[in-house]
Amino acid sequence: MSENYRFPGDFVLENLELIDKSGTPTNILPLSLELNVLQNIFQPFMKLEIAVNDSAGFVNAVPRGLSGGETVYVAFKTRDPEFETMKMLFAVNGVKHRERTTTGNEKYIIEAFSLEHFNVIDKKISKAFGIGSGKKINEIVEIIFDEFIMTPEIKSIYQLYEKEGREVTKKGLETAHTTTGLHKCVIPRYNPIEAISYLSSEAVDDDVASKLLFYENFLGYQFRSLGKLVKEEPKGEEYHYHPSSYNTDVYKKGMNAYFIKKLERIKESDLTEQMSDGLFAATTIELDPLRKDFTKTIYKYQDEVERFSKLNKFTIPGGADENAIVHLKTSRRGHDVDPVFSEENPLAQRDVLKDPIRDSYLKHLTNQVIRITVPGNSQLNVGDVIDCKFTPATSFQEGKEEDKYTSGKYLITKCRHSITKEMYDTHLECVKDTGTEEWYWQNQSLKF
Repeated sequence: MSENYRFPGDFVLENLELIDKSGTPTNILPLSLELNVLQNIFQPFMKLEIAVNDSAGFVNAVPRGLSGGETVYVAFKTRDPEFETMKMLFAVNGVKHRERTTTGNEKYIIEAFSLEHFNVIDKKISKAFGIGSGKKINEIVEIIFDEFIMTPEIKSIYQLYEKEGREVTKKGLETAHTTTGLHKCVIPRYNPIEAISYLSSEAVDDDVASKLLFYENFLGYQFRSLGKLVKEEPKGEEYHYHPSSYNTDVYKKGMNAYFIKKLERIKESDLTEQMSDGLFAATTIELDPLRKDFTKTIYKYQDEVERFSKLNKFTIPGGADENAIVHLKTSRRGHDVDPVFSEENPLAQRDVLKDPIRDSYLKHLTNQVIRITVPGNSQLNVGDVIDCKFTPATSFQEGKEEDKYTSGKYLITKCRHSITKEMYDTHLECVKDTGTEEWYWQNQSLKF
């Protein structure tokens, strides 16, 4: 097959094999109706779904049946000489939605996850970290990843498949965003993902509003700061949406690869939700059971918002009573105790406002949520920033070339790479904070 780029959504599916438990590979491409690779910035592992039209009884012909534990090797890319082939290995979880058709065929979905998913389910960590001088949380996460997730046993599986010609693209952990302070902690029988989630909740980088996220995309595993992700430059060119001019034939024959095929607005500014969920204000009460005392601290969005890392640099107009959300914490400040988690660096002291600030920041960042479908792009991942331009949909904005409210930079939080026999599409769920400068100044009157 030629590598020449023919039209947006053109692709090369180099390999789709199911390897049974005896190690025997079978090309399942002829059986496949649709292939989906799913990423989620709030989930630790990628997921694979293959829709199958089985006319040969393959599901029962596999030794011991297709019951889980088999592996699937998939290699695909956008048909462009400059694009790298994505090569992945998944472990089958099972067969879902199996049904018999009127023609006697069976249709079902093969569900699979990244190999490491099954490596952590039954593992428990009971271990102290940072004994002595302490460690940064990102360093502790790296230790957990190497010892309990990407174990030598998993690495040996990848090496075996590589010797058989099934190389896997970029596996490993990227921790480009380091945390502040040195810490000692004890992990009390958590599985590795629970442990990393716990550490993420305690971790602070130079932006207290930024939650550290652990997730997987085509580039490998990521432990990254949400606030630093939104500062990244947009991936590729500007995506544009012109609904009135869209035509499938025109699209296939010449529209560029940054044309939005479908747009669905999932969420727009919701003032009731913002006020009741703590975007604008919240109260934290620290309880000290030993001293039989408490401390009350007020969070206000307008006091902290300038610290936020923003996609589109503006704030959200509005306000709320500080008692809409109340956070309860147990204070250990000033007590001579040996806690499960301690900070060895005064710069890393937990900010009493950390939880309300992070809740508020997440509400700020997800002020708008959209789902878009774009021509298949194997270089798009969750954690990427893209720039979108939307044209006005009604005559109320006649003469305007751009919708100032919905246009702007978006962060990709969910990504589904979908390949059928005819077409490759990438489905994205994206979030953004505010509109453009023009939108902001028009809405400054919305104060409460």
